[in-house]
Amino acid sequence: MSIRRVFSKWKKTRNLQSSSLKRYIPETVIFNYDRLGEMLTRHKMVYVKPDKGTHGNGVMRVKQHSGTSFELREGVSTQTLNSLDSLHAAIKTRIGKRMYLVQKGIHMMTHRGRKFDLRVLVQKNLDNKWESMSILGRKAAAHKIVTNVSNGGKMETLSKLLHSRLNDASIRRLGRELEQLGVSTGRELSRTYKGLKELGIDIALDKSMHPWILEVNTNPAIYVYRTFDPRAYRRICRNAKAYGRFGQK
Repeated sequence: MSIRRVFSKWKKTRNLQSSSLKRYIPETVIFNYDRLGEMLTRHKMVYVKPDKGTHGNGVMRVKQHSGTSFELREGVSTQTLNSLDSLHAAIKTRIGKRMYLVQKGIHMMTHRGRKFDLRVLVQKNLDNKWESMSILGRKAAAHKIVTNVSNGGKMETLSKLLHSRLNDASIRRLGRELEQLGVSTGRELSRTYKGLKELGIDIALDKSMHPWILEVNTNPAIYVYRTFDPRAYRRICRNAKAYGRFGQK
């Protein structure tokens, strides 16, 4: 049984932007000079990310300060540019001819000074219906702009990340909302992309607790759940075995 993979972030984002889930999708456009300037005018902070890529590699953050001063951050290095022309040139030097996207920057919630997002894993279950299997937080390493574990991020539970802001009942209620958002995302994308079986959905919470889908991975890692959510891991493996993941690379 083949498992559908969709590697273009733009294709997945464009699909969700035109669906009933659009209020969860940060404004995202294809990178070019004009769109970069327009997005910075509207949002003052944007992320510039590769259309195809994994582990947070190649992701940049741009902040517009007073006037035409821009801060470009990649990894742990920061560069200040004094015009849109010089900012665009600096980004083009890094990306060459590869397709990149510009996405509205979300001011993520933080835990002990480090920002975090959430990975919601959804799968087709034994009844061939989308089901949310687990929600884990990913806390960025010090001074990093991405939360990926491969970039030094640390896995945490939803409860640990939010206990200082929400009571247990509110955390459970938010968890149910995120689970439903995951299921809805699976249903929506599978209308266009037949054969999807599993999704890793990266969701940021802003200061008002509104969830934003940053991107959707159609080939999510599942090994991390063996350590961080072993009960879910057994069910994840059961589903994955049923739809044939372990027979594929």
